[in-house]
Amino acid sequence: MNGEPSIPTCESRFPAVTASITAARHWVRDCVEAFGGPLRKRRMIEAAELLVSELITNAICHGAGPPLIRLTWNGRWLRIAVSDSSDRWPRMRATPNTEPGGFGMQLLERLAQRWGVTPRHPGKTVWAELSLDL
Repeated sequence: MNGEPSIPTCESRFPAVTASITAARHWVRDCVEAFGGPLRKRRMIEAAELLVSELITNAICHGAGPPLIRLTWNGRWLRIAVSDSSDRWPRMRATPNTEPGGFGMQLLERLAQRWGVTPRHPGKTVWAELSLDL
């Protein structure tokens, strides 16, 4: 043991089915509440649930394989990361669409303090961070 404090983390893989969206929201709430302390703010929990809902929806609809969700709390930022096996990266829609949906990345852009995509083999991880100042 090196004496450094551990960083609280939760990780779970969900089936690539729409029922996983609700399950992921509940799982995120449980994890954030278990992290405790200042993360228990209602606004933080609701934002985390909304972000994971959008990220897992994109992974299920546009990704490949069962998505893996990982939450990490470093004392200042809550990172929500969703990995799938698809090499297809998310993109923002440039123009309004008359079809339902398609606003997930815009929501991510507005709600998260920062976000990005990290390549992995195979696939990618889309992550978003929420600040304690939310």
